[in-house]
Amino acid sequence: MRNLLRAWTRDDAGRMFVYFDGAAPADPVLEAPSVVVRPLGGGGRRGVAWSERVVPGAARADAIDVFFAPAYTCPLSLDIPRVVTVHDVSFFSASHDFSVIDGFRRRVLVAASMRAAHSVLAVSAFTQREIEALFPDLRGRVVHIPHGSDDDLPPPPSRNAARAALAINGPMILTVGAILNRRPLPTLARAAGRLRHRWPDLTLHVVGENRTRPRLDLQRMVDDAGLAGSVRLAGFVDDDALALRYAAADVAVFLSDYEGFGLPALEAMARGVPVVASGAPALGEIFGEAALLVEPRDEGAVAGAIQRVLENPALRADLIRRGRALAARYSWKESADQTWRRLAAAAVA
Repeated sequence: MRNLLRAWTRDDAGRMFVYFDGAAPADPVLEAPSVVVRPLGGGGRRGVAWSERVVPGAARADAIDVFFAPAYTCPLSLDIPRVVTVHDVSFFSASHDFSVIDGFRRRVLVAASMRAAHSVLAVSAFTQREIEALFPDLRGRVVHIPHGSDDDLPPPPSRNAARAALAINGPMILTVGAILNRRPLPTLARAAGRLRHRWPDLTLHVVGENRTRPRLDLQRMVDDAGLAGSVRLAGFVDDDALALRYAAADVAVFLSDYEGFGLPALEAMARGVPVVASGAPALGEIFGEAALLVEPRDEGAVAGAIQRVLENPALRADLIRRGRALAARYSWKESADQTWRRLAAAAVA
């Protein structure tokens, strides 16, 4: 959302009201003259209660022409045109990552939101196909608008400075993204464990919150993989810390049985980190031309791909070159332009 706002405010696209449940975060993009920040309430409400009881009244008071919901659901009781972005339909296709109640809630609310919307924006061709297969009645209203590559992370330090700051002496494997069962982190840990005989000082850096269900015991995973002392579990990190890790990494690995897009893979490529990724959609479809693709639960294949990147300078350089070229094709400016056109069309429908 902030990347879209950055593009829209630069283009002076129009007046935008941004609603928050509670106080707005400190962010320069919200200080633009065309942005009106609306903290609605004190925060802490459940999403549905806030969306249905608070947002419609604010929207009517502000006389907005079209409502943009950037993440899956929109206020169903709102009586103006709506546009909603759907990043994936994992709650249908990978329902094991959700509790019974949460999965049911998401399926019901997202389905209702898509049907209530003038347009549904899908972040990948794969997600567009999935939505249209699940909801044939939405064909013609689902539009593929991909993400862009962030261009406003803090400037990275040099590779040597980043590695010194993180106390890295050997190869560094990086993975970024919330830890979910469909993203088999234990497979990556076991693959890294296979490489320790070759690189005893190898480290695996994991950035992302543990959202597994049932909950994965991360320490036990590390111990079982023989990686005690070689895994850094960072949890969520800020932009400075993320830029530091990209600068220090030798290879970024993204394993998943299912993804709607895979923004961290795009970010890694944009920052010159060679990528090993799952061949499953949408990762394989989007990034296959610039990454080494593997079966996400084949630890031998994952270990082999990482080893190839670490041992082959020519391959590493080629992956970096191809990754940067691929990332350059994904522009938040283009995403913002396409999104604004859909919003404008909805406003006059």
